[in-house]
Amino acid sequence: MKHLEFLSQSESILLIAITLLLFVLAMLFGYAFFLSGTLIDRAGVNASQKRVKLIGTFILMCIGALLVIFGLYYGFKYYSAMFNSFFFVAFPYLCMVVFLIGSIYRYRKTGFQVSSLSSQFLEGKKLFWGSQLFHWGILYLFFGHLVAFLFPRTVIAWNGEPVRLLILEATAFGFALAALLGLILFIFRRLSTDRIVMVSSKMDMLVYVVLLVQIISGIGVAYFDRWGSSWFASSLTPYLWSVFAFSPRVEIAGNMPLLVQSHMVSAFFILAIIPFTRFMHFLVAPLDYIWRSYQVVTWNYNRRAIRSQKTYFPGKKPLNN
Repeated sequence: MKHLEFLSQSESILLIAITLLLFVLAMLFGYAFFLSGTLIDRAGVNASQKRVKLIGTFILMCIGALLVIFGLYYGFKYYSAMFNSFFFVAFPYLCMVVFLIGSIYRYRKTGFQVSSLSSQFLEGKKLFWGSQLFHWGILYLFFGHLVAFLFPRTVIAWNGEPVRLLILEATAFGFALAALLGLILFIFRRLSTDRIVMVSSKMDMLVYVVLLVQIISGIGVAYFDRWGSSWFASSLTPYLWSVFAFSPRVEIAGNMPLLVQSHMVSAFFILAIIPFTRFMHFLVAPLDYIWRSYQVVTWNYNRRAIRSQKTYFPGKKPLNN
C-alpha cells in the first residue's frame, strides 16, 4: 500500500473496499449482459445497445466518484482553509438554492410529471426484496439522524448507558447494511431486466452512484469512527444548526475525519440533485391518504366475468361516455 501512504489505515481500507465493491458490481453487470444474448432476439438491438451504454455510464460515474473522494482528501489535507470554506460554508447554501429554485421550476413547468417513475408494473419480484431492504434501512437511518438533530441532549442522555449505546449503534449498522444490500439489488435489477433497461436514464445511474457513496461512507464512519450517534449529537448538530442560522461554524466540520466530511458533502449534493431526479417523489408522498375519507366504489358488473368479456363496454355502459 505504498501508493496509499498519505491515507490513514482506516481510510485506506475503506477506499480499497469501495474499489473491490465497484469491481464486483461491474463483474455482476457484465455477467448479466453476456447472459442476455437472447435479448437481441426478444427485444431488438436497441435494448442491448442501451444496456451497454448504461453499464458504461455507471462504471464511469463510479470511477469519477472515487476520483472525487481522493480529490476531497487531498484538498482537505493540503488546502484545508479553501476547501473548508467552500464545502462547509458556500456549498450547503448553493445546494439549498438549487434545490428550492429547481423544485419550484419543476412544479410550475412539469407538475404532473413529478413522480418516482415506478417500474413495478414492468417487474415486481426482484423489486420487492430490494425495496423492502432499502426503504426500511433508509427510513431508520433518516429518522435516526433527524432525532439526533432535533433532540441532541436526549440522544446523549440515552447513550450515557453503554448497553443502550451498543444497541443503538448495532441496530443502525444493521439497517445501513440492509440499505446497501437493497441498493445493490436495485442496481442489478435495473441493469439485468430487459424492460427496466428500456426506461432507464443516465440520471438513474447518477442516483445510484451518489447513494452508494452516501451509504458506504456512512458505514465506514460507523465502523472506523465509532459511537457516531454521540459525537453527531454533540458536534455535527451544532454545525448544522449554525448553517440554518446563517453563521456556519466551519471549524467543527473542518476538524472531522475524511469519511465524515465525504458523507456530509455527499448529503449536500443529494439535496441539490433532488429536482432533477426521481428523488423528487419524496416531496409528493400521498400523505393525505392517511386522513382522507374513504372512497365508495360501486361495481355494476361481474368482476370475474369481465376478464373474459370481449366487448368494449362490459356490463353497464358508463353514463358519461
